[in-house]
Amino acid sequence: MRARLGRSAAQLPLACILVGGTWAAGRQIASEKRNGGVPPVQIDSDGTVF
Repeated sequence: MRARLGRSAAQLPLACILVGGTWAAGRQIASEKRNGGVPPVQIDSDGTVF
């Protein structure tokens, strides 16, 4: 991936590659499959973690 994009490990760390291939790709697919790209399960939460 880095060679193809002409980037070094410092410019394109593995974490960025993983995020791009999972979270970002999932959001893009969701936006194509569901109106507005909202998650299939929505939770009303104030952010409290138990």
